[in-house]
Amino acid sequence: MRRSALIAAAVLLAAPTDAGAHAPATAIGRAVEALGQVSVSYDPGSLVSEVEAGGFPTIVGSGPRVAFLPASANEEISGGPNAVAAEIAREAGVDGTLVVLVGRELGAWSNEIGEERLAELVARASPGGSAASPAAAVELLVRSVQAEPVSGGVPWGWVGAALLGLAVVALVAYDRLVRRRG
Repeated sequence: MRRSALIAAAVLLAAPTDAGAHAPATAIGRAVEALGQVSVSYDPGSLVSEVEAGGFPTIVGSGPRVAFLPASANEEISGGPNAVAAEIAREAGVDGTLVVLVGRELGAWSNEIGEERLAELVARASPGGSAASPAAAVELLVRSVQAEPVSGGVPWGWVGAALLGLAVVALVAYDRLVRRRG
C-alpha cells in the first residue's frame, strides 16, 4: 500500500502541468483578458499612442491578433517578445497568429506560419533605429502575416482515401485468411 502511494505521488509530481495564468494586474494578464474579447489589445504603457493603436482593428480585420505592451512585459517571462507572444497566445487560447510589440521589440507566435518564416517576417518588419515608428513596424508585420498563404489544414480527402485503401487491403487479407482455413 505504501509503495503504491509513493509511486502515485511520484507520477503526480512528474506529470507535466500547465503554467499558471498571469494575474490581470500584469501586462500579459491584461492582454490575455483583452484578446478574449477584441482583436487588438492596447496597454497605455506601450510606446504606441492610443490614437495609433486605435486604427489597428481596421487594419487587422479578422487576423492576426495584436497586443501593444510596455517593455516591462519582458520581465514577466523570460525569452523576449516571442516568448511573451507565445504565453499570451497560450493563455488566451489564440488560434492563428499573434503579433506583439513589447516596448520597441516585435515578437510573434503562430500555429499557421512556420517558426522560421515567422522569424523572417518579424526581422523584416522590426524597426531599425528610429527610421520606422513602432506602430509602422507592427503594421508592416501585420500586413506581411496577412499576405502569407494559409495552409488548407488537414487534407481530409487524402486521409479518407488512405483509410479506404487500408480497409480494402485488410478486407482482402481477411478474405484470403478465411479461404485458407476453410
